Amino acid sequence: MKCSFNKLLKIFVLVVTLLVSQPSFGRRMVLSATTRKPIAYASVGILDRQMGTVTDSSGYFTLQTSGLNPNDILKISCIGYEPKCYSIADFANMPDSIFLTEKQIPLQEIVVKPQKIKNRTVGRKNGGGFICIEIEGDRAAGQGVATPLKVKKRAWLKELGFSVINNSHTLSSMKFRVNIYRKDGDRYELDNIPPVYFDYSRKDLDNKGRFLFSFPCEIMLEKGEYYVELEFLHDFRNEFFVMKTKPMTGKTRYRYASQSGWKTLPFGAPIYINYDNVE
Repeated sequence: MKCSFNKLLKIFVLVVTLLVSQPSFGRRMVLSATTRKPIAYASVGILDRQMGTVTDSSGYFTLQTSGLNPNDILKISCIGYEPKCYSIADFANMPDSIFLTEKQIPLQEIVVKPQKIKNRTVGRKNGGGFICIEIEGDRAAGQGVATPLKVKKRAWLKELGFSVINNSHTLSSMKFRVNIYRKDGDRYELDNIPPVYFDYSRKDLDNKGRFLFSFPCEIMLEKGEYYVELEFLHDFRNEFFVMKTKPMTGKTRYRYASQSGWKTLPFGAPIYINYDNVE
């Protein structure tokens, strides 16, 4: 992710890019231990490092690993499965096929909306500004941009939208995943809410570069603090995905790779969420 924010931030992004420009280790496949079928878009990455990706639609992945500490941990995870971890020292013994065991996810309680609710929006809906956030296409898979959301009583997520610079070089298509992270102590962890997948196409942008996705089923959130994340599931080449925003208009959360930690930038989240909120 590149941000034309200031010189310091440009240097930081350059350092991150250099860190991940390392050789990769062999191709591996992630499968369900129950069905023996590939697990698409499982998160694969080095814990709290800027190195990670997701499996492709056939369950395969490769990952940059050279130059890491032998005690660094590779984590493979997907909602609905028990995660697996390997130390860098164990890579030589890692099997070509990695099986994840399924686990049960509690079903969400069905709650009828009360009459006293108010529609709200979090994030920047207009998508203007002079700061450009550019996703690095050659390592986009596993990167995520999120907007914080604090729920006082209960909320129902309805729509997710964003705006991009729209021209002939704009990203033509992408499969996205919407993930819900909930605050647990000092960290934000994936909640037991199944992720939502959708396909973006440049042809669906309006004349101002705006894209809107309506959740097929509204996502109910209980009281708590959350990140609602837009995660890229594929790398891309020779195209651009650039969002605009303004400084000091909120806070943007982002992850540079699967399993990496969250970072904060001092400008408004370039994605927005429409939701109903209990007053």
